[in-house]
Amino acid sequence: MMMRVRLGAMLRPSSSSSSSPKGQHLSPLPQKGKKKKKRKFTKTRTTRASLQELHNGEEEIVLAVLKYFSAGGIGCFASHCLSVPLDVIKTKVQLNPELNSNASARELAQKIVKDEGARALTRGLGATFFGYLIQGGCKYGGFETLKRYYFHGGGNIAQLVLAAMVAEAVGSFALVPFERARVKIVESETYAREKSLFAAVGEEFDAFLEDIAESLLPVYLKMIPYTAVQLVSYDVLVNGFVKGTLGVYGGEEGDGELFFALRLMSAIAAGVLATVASQPGDTIMTRRYCKEDEEEKECEAFVDDDNSVSGLFVGLRQRIPMTVLIVVTQLITVDYVKESLGV
Repeated sequence: MMMRVRLGAMLRPSSSSSSSPKGQHLSPLPQKGKKKKKRKFTKTRTTRASLQELHNGEEEIVLAVLKYFSAGGIGCFASHCLSVPLDVIKTKVQLNPELNSNASARELAQKIVKDEGARALTRGLGATFFGYLIQGGCKYGGFETLKRYYFHGGGNIAQLVLAAMVAEAVGSFALVPFERARVKIVESETYAREKSLFAAVGEEFDAFLEDIAESLLPVYLKMIPYTAVQLVSYDVLVNGFVKGTLGVYGGEEGDGELFFALRLMSAIAAGVLATVASQPGDTIMTRRYCKEDEEEKECEAFVDDDNSVSGLFVGLRQRIPMTVLIVVTQLITVDYVKESLGV
């Protein structure tokens, strides 16, 4: 009997163990399933966070690119529309050898107003507005995008030239129908009166597609050298020399007046260089897109009487002030629009 009582006491749980939480006296085996689930949850959460960061980064890039395109479009149509009267004078000098190319822009403007009226100096305004709105967006948007996101902020001059050439190739493709229409509107009062802007652009777009290689060549000869020299020289002068070498910056913490003056001088220098580099292409494009007795002029007619190529620089004197005005207005406007948009 005594043995049964002792045996029962040994089998009965003690008071201390019964008061402890259930199962505390046992060391539970590791549960592999729960650890795997926790690890899986952490990995999923990390993946989702990474995807969200990537999505946010893509949105920021797209927004920045749109801002670059907007700044370029605004700067280009504003600058080119401002210089339409000078562009009309330059185009007429290139198309009409009887005009005195050594005359001043004022004298030529007075002659055009006397012969055709004051409205003749505004011909091609619509084509200029829409054409350069699109072209400017592609030009500056493409250049800044390639420079910042593919060449990591600029790189060397060769990369800047490549970025400018690629951007301008796209922009000029869109510009061709508008520029063809503009030249014919400036050349012929009858054409300007009988054709609406979009009808003229539509016809020129169809003609452009029929012979795309021959249509692109003249405008590429003008616009690619023009843009490459303009953007690269301005970028090197402002970012490399003014900011890098001289250490002059704008904004609240910099010397705003000095920086603006140096930036203005850089824009003027870029304008002169771009004008000279693109003058042969400008003459070829202008004469290629005009018509004479319903037949297109041939490129052989560009050469002057002494069989030299100096005829390709006809109109350079009239074009320099026009192009410098365009470039300076364009570059300064684009810079301020970019700064206001935070890019």
